[in-house]
Amino acid sequence: MSFADVIISITHKNVDKIFNYIIPDAMKSQLCVGMRVLVPFGKGNKTYEGYVIGFSDGIRVPFDKLKAIISILDKYPVFSENTIMLAKFMKEKYYSTLSECLRCIMPSIVKDKVKRYVYLNRKKEGFQELFDKCVSKNNLQSKVLEFLSEFDGTAVGEIKMLLEINLAPITALEKKGLVQIFDREVKRDVLDFSYVKKTTPFVPTDEQKSAIDFILNKFYTKDVKPVLIHGVTGSGKTEVYLRIIDVVLKEGKQAIVLVPEISLTPQTVNRFMSRFGKLVSVTHSRLSAGERFDQWKKAREGEISVMIGPRSAVFTPFSKLGAIIIDEEHEHTYKSETTPKYDVREVACEIGRICGSITVFGSATPDISTYYKTQTGEFDLVTINNRVNKSFPEINVVDMRRELENGNKSVFSEALLNAVEDNLLNKRQTILFLNRRGYSTFVSCRKCGYVMECKDCNVSYTYHLSNNRLICHYCGKTVSNPETCPQCGSKYIKYFGAGTQKIEEETKKMFPEARTLRMDLDTTSGKNAHENILKKFASGEADILIGTQMIAKGLDFPNVSVVGVIAADMSLNSGDFKCAENTFQMLTQVAGRAGRAALKGKVFIQTYNPEHYSIEFAKNNDYLSFYNHEITVRKQLVYPPFSHIFFIMFVSKNEKKIIKALFKLLDIMIKFNKNNQFEHIGPSPASISKIKNQYRWKIIVKGALEKNLRNYVLYCLDRLSESYDLSGININITLNPVYIM
Repeated sequence: MSFADVIISITHKNVDKIFNYIIPDAMKSQLCVGMRVLVPFGKGNKTYEGYVIGFSDGIRVPFDKLKAIISILDKYPVFSENTIMLAKFMKEKYYSTLSECLRCIMPSIVKDKVKRYVYLNRKKEGFQELFDKCVSKNNLQSKVLEFLSEFDGTAVGEIKMLLEINLAPITALEKKGLVQIFDREVKRDVLDFSYVKKTTPFVPTDEQKSAIDFILNKFYTKDVKPVLIHGVTGSGKTEVYLRIIDVVLKEGKQAIVLVPEISLTPQTVNRFMSRFGKLVSVTHSRLSAGERFDQWKKAREGEISVMIGPRSAVFTPFSKLGAIIIDEEHEHTYKSETTPKYDVREVACEIGRICGSITVFGSATPDISTYYKTQTGEFDLVTINNRVNKSFPEINVVDMRRELENGNKSVFSEALLNAVEDNLLNKRQTILFLNRRGYSTFVSCRKCGYVMECKDCNVSYTYHLSNNRLICHYCGKTVSNPETCPQCGSKYIKYFGAGTQKIEEETKKMFPEARTLRMDLDTTSGKNAHENILKKFASGEADILIGTQMIAKGLDFPNVSVVGVIAADMSLNSGDFKCAENTFQMLTQVAGRAGRAALKGKVFIQTYNPEHYSIEFAKNNDYLSFYNHEITVRKQLVYPPFSHIFFIMFVSKNEKKIIKALFKLLDIMIKFNKNNQFEHIGPSPASISKIKNQYRWKIIVKGALEKNLRNYVLYCLDRLSESYDLSGININITLNPVYIM
């Protein structure tokens, strides 16, 4: 322990290496691997935060050039040896710096919240006599003493608030020795357990029991090969997770449960709270940084054993991790879009390997690449083919071309309208799904064809009825809604398309007696907005829930018997190679919200392309047939899982410069493409060719072997930076992106 191996908290790749620092004698008994420290760095000895990742006896530079650690920032390590190993894996896998990976893993703030508490100093000599003397004056100090005689050990802030006083009388009592003030660490609770009712496990179906037994056998034998539960919607996958975690906890281990979106968190958390009580906590982006840190610390100190949350919850610092559950594993939100651009599914598998824990994936519509891994033996597979209630919803595909021919210009088909009306009469609930928020898609002039566009982003504005404004959903810019066409002056300027706001307005017109709720990005910006909307719907305070993808998966409402998909073609026409898969998943998931209890469910899929195979297979709830069709297409076109894709995007205010740079890069890539291992697509404009006045151009590179492809692209980019001025150009690179548009 002569020298500390420190990673400096600077993201530049030239600083991405270990630096040795002298450990002052006073720190040697305190300093541990994983601690944050302050160190001098560079010629000017500027102070930086650093992370201790090990210790060395030998050094890489002359001793007289070494610098000493200035101070230790925390009382305890922020990183364990396991998380440092994980960070090294992420650095190589996602071509980022070790500093970036460590900062991604640790909480955004590492600071204890401390409150000051006031106690009567009863051990002071002559305390009672002095106490009685002070109380007899009936001034502010006496009010404090009388209060503390009943409520000893109250926080300073609460005393001030309850007695309506300032700090002065409390400080005066401290000087007299009548009270003592102590700092106490406070950990914030983010869950309300007061309304939670304890539940007991259900009797599992034969298929559930088989899945539970298979996975628990892996747990007991320490088999870390990941396992996929392919279970249809309503098959009780959550109960399987609960049974597995119950055993994990009884064996003294801990568990992480990942959900793809915050909207799924409340229902999931409630189920786990009702089974495991205060062993459960939650973390997500709507909590404050301090609240998230408190949950992180509770996990680190063993106060909780189950953490639930979206992507970042995978970094929960459990010391005895036994299981990671990834629910709705097919969801694109499991892939980070900021550096390091990690895929939580890959990270979870690596954590399982490091910690010896089981990794369980679950979905009714697994990602094609995940299911392919079960066919090649990389993953294990368990299947649950039947719903717990043994009843699948009746799925109706409605050809909207025929509706138009019959004179129906509404966004609702006749069949869907009738079904919603029947539902209202029978006091049952309806879900209407449209994957676009706002009132209308765009505003256009019917005379000259002019479309209101955000000039900074090259995309059309979306009209929002609530504030009568046009909003760009990429940069957030808002403008007033024009009464006449800005180009030709015509009054024939009109809204086209439909968003969730428009659907809500149309629903209220059609069914004025119905109580509606809308759940989209605009209505869920508040801290507890998701939970409040879902609670209202679950308690029967609304008849119809209208929403985007937030309501398409994972939610369980027993009284929902009708689901309507307003525009199934929206995701089908995106132009991405995964558009058929995304459409099949979306339709199957949203259809699964109907008929989950005793009620027979009905689903109406409205489309202008009813013959498409993704819609046909979704109608029949036939994942295997869809998979077999899609995997054949992918193989023919050499798309994942038969290749890997590197997406490279150059962004700049100078469009000519990025075009020239990308074609220069293509020349370099062609030169070093030995044996034609790699295929290049582009350069071409990105699907959104300008955002916030920044132009965006892309080039896509495909290759069979991930490591070779990554090394090839990074090498060519290095050669470009040596030969071309890239100042003013932001280079955005992603391996196997969610979208390649």
